[in-house]
Amino acid sequence: MTAQRPGHAVIVDLPRGHEDDAPELRGLAALAARVLADPCRPGAARLAADRGWRTRHQLEARASSFAFWSVDDDVEEAGAALAAGASRWTESDHELLARSRAAQRVLAGQRAGQVLTQLNQASHQAAWGWTPPSPLGAAQTIENLSGEVVREELARLGSALRVHGAPRYDGSRGPRPDGPALPAAPPQASTSADDRRWRGGVVHVRTTAESARLSVRLPCHSDRPGALEVLVEVLGSGPEGRLHRALRGERGIAYGFSAGHWSQDSTNSVAATAFVRAPDVADTVRILLDAVGGLLESPPGEREFEAARQRCLARLLTSLDDPFAAADEVRRAARGQTPIGELVRSVSALTSLDGLRAVSGRRPAVAVVGPDPCGRAVEEALGSHP
Repeated sequence: MTAQRPGHAVIVDLPRGHEDDAPELRGLAALAARVLADPCRPGAARLAADRGWRTRHQLEARASSFAFWSVDDDVEEAGAALAAGASRWTESDHELLARSRAAQRVLAGQRAGQVLTQLNQASHQAAWGWTPPSPLGAAQTIENLSGEVVREELARLGSALRVHGAPRYDGSRGPRPDGPALPAAPPQASTSADDRRWRGGVVHVRTTAESARLSVRLPCHSDRPGALEVLVEVLGSGPEGRLHRALRGERGIAYGFSAGHWSQDSTNSVAATAFVRAPDVADTVRILLDAVGGLLESPPGEREFEAARQRCLARLLTSLDDPFAAADEVRRAARGQTPIGELVRSVSALTSLDGLRAVSGRRPAVAVVGPDPCGRAVEEALGSHP
């Protein structure tokens, strides 16, 4: 979608993510990535530091990927360098591992105390009835990640990694993928059939803060690619959308707000969040329910839809200007995921949000992180809402 230019990227996929961690070894995928990303040991990270490559790491549910960008073709050495670093383990790595474990314990503790992490976990709990474990693990599981465990994990990763590269700016091919193909979305053995059913309900995380963060989430059907993305733009996370008008323009009760969508176990859902004073929680829950539910019941008019569609296209096309974008597109296609370019074409072809609707008979999932009265306020708001 964007013009070819000098420089290119490769993405090295490792075929294990945080949901592949055994329960007693939560945080293993994150710790393995932390070790591989340390430029103090030989491997792709040291090569990147020495040669000035731009780098990125992403830990996903079923994969962990390292991306490298360079103005020169030398970036194609990244895959072999990462594999070589993964297969190497020396006495000095035990010291590095001890430092890495300590750093990950601190980071895991900080993450657990962050209000947005708490809100996301509470929203998931309200929707599905269970809380996903932290990708970083907990203090005890991180302590279980011995040198032998990590060494074996690195060896597995190094022998099964896969390299994705986009065509170079001169039109020649980038590196061809090697290694086994990574599955797009394998079944989750850690959850039962009951865990994959939408529950709905209220979850309240009690804090001593004077303000509150809350989330309202509704399941929905969507049979048109790109429709959920445009719906989120109609709600908006900025001054152009409905949330701004409802929460700030008309009432002035929100410090901040956002909208998003998810797809889990073949169930789509749309959520709106807000950061408000505790006394405004009940009103805000009603406003968010009306905003999300009303949009699913009655699609926006032509002008509002077209403005949101254009914003959605602008956001998608901007993402394709990222240095790693071309390689990301190759990776998405190889993993059976929808490339951004294909999503752009789908959004461009949309003429309305018809076909996007709420799932009947399902309770909304409402989460609130705030002081004690907030939980009662949410229950009262839901009880009085039609």
